Amino acid sequence: MDLFFFFNVIKNIISSFFQNGIWVVGFFYLLNKTFASKQLLQLSKVVTIVALAFLFLHAVFVSI
Repeated sequence: MDLFFFFNVIKNIISSFFQNGIWVVGFFYLLNKTFASKQLLQLSKVVTIVALAFLFLHAVFVSI
């Protein structure tokens, strides 16, 4: 029973992270394609990493 619970928690973390993370990645991809700028590219890399880290932590805390 513990193994089933563990796999269910991991599945929920992965699925919620990717469901929300695709929106972040898609938004910054389209933003960089619309406004081509070196500074915007650097800033969006940092913001994307921070946003994905927060989304991952949120997915972990919600699933536990």
